[in-house]
Amino acid sequence: MNFTEFANKSGEKISVCFREFQPSDVQAIIDLIREEYICYLKPQYLNPETLIDLHRRSEVVFYVVQTQEGKIVACLNDQKNSQNKFSDMGTGIIAKDYRQFRLFEPLIKFVMDEIYKKNQASAICAHLVMYHQITEKLIDRLGLKPCAFELQVMAVDKWQPAYQNRKTAKHSLVFTTKKVTQNDVGKVYLPQEHLDFAENIYNSLDVDFKIVSEKNPLQGKTEIEVGDVLDHKYTAILVKNAGVDLAEKILEVEKSRQDPLQNFNLFVNTSQPQAVTAYEVLRELGYFFTGVEPLGGNRELMVMNNPKKLKIYFEEMQATAHYLPLRNYVQKCYESR
Repeated sequence: MNFTEFANKSGEKISVCFREFQPSDVQAIIDLIREEYICYLKPQYLNPETLIDLHRRSEVVFYVVQTQEGKIVACLNDQKNSQNKFSDMGTGIIAKDYRQFRLFEPLIKFVMDEIYKKNQASAICAHLVMYHQITEKLIDRLGLKPCAFELQVMAVDKWQPAYQNRKTAKHSLVFTTKKVTQNDVGKVYLPQEHLDFAENIYNSLDVDFKIVSEKNPLQGKTEIEVGDVLDHKYTAILVKNAGVDLAEKILEVEKSRQDPLQNFNLFVNTSQPQAVTAYEVLRELGYFFTGVEPLGGNRELMVMNNPKKLKIYFEEMQATAHYLPLRNYVQKCYESR
């Protein structure tokens, strides 16, 4: 193993190596997650057998930072999305006693290099929690572009205690991405009112695209996939095919989820010609536009949110200069819903 020396501001030094997960690391990763979070968004990562199995099937590949003494002091993973072809970097944690050594940026660079070497992903993406600017600045330096908000995902009281003294009941995520193998996304069907926004996003990603705003009638049966995070009262709905019964299907999902903290993020397939009509149907149900999630490989996505009874405090979302235009745009969509 190749070890690299890092120093903190006081001159204290450590030697670490960056490497892929081994089964013997499993408890160290679980300990890092438990030290950082009250109730993690992905509880399956807290089960040793599940974590090892996910790695064996290459669905979630963890990478770690190991000291010369053999201690695991940081982790980051590459999650493969079953619906898309991008690599989603997540679960980035540095042990509290080692944060002053600035290990996070070299760890992210190491993982990105591994993804590029494999040359299989359509893109690299990351979801950032919007309660501080440190990670935004880092991800910006690494070339990932902010494209969409996934609003009100994580209940504050089940996340991190340090961020509970705010009006916000649930933390939001911002989706960022950078291309790897995908250079052409083909036709993307989006509403005319969001044409300029979407063109700016796709141009920033340096890919070929054609945005079409024509309305095509809904056809056939709606096909959706629903994912719940029960502890956080959060539901994600992927609309694979928007059919004539779209409104009925969405209302059916909402009906059984009525908690005051319940929130819905909806992902519409914009590679489908019916996407613009689907957008209009969903607006009638209380959903509003929060961005696009490009470079999925299999399909492009438009993100919409229905806050239900929750108030969204955009002013509490920390945003750097590169993230502020997206935050302001989504806030205007929220206020005009």
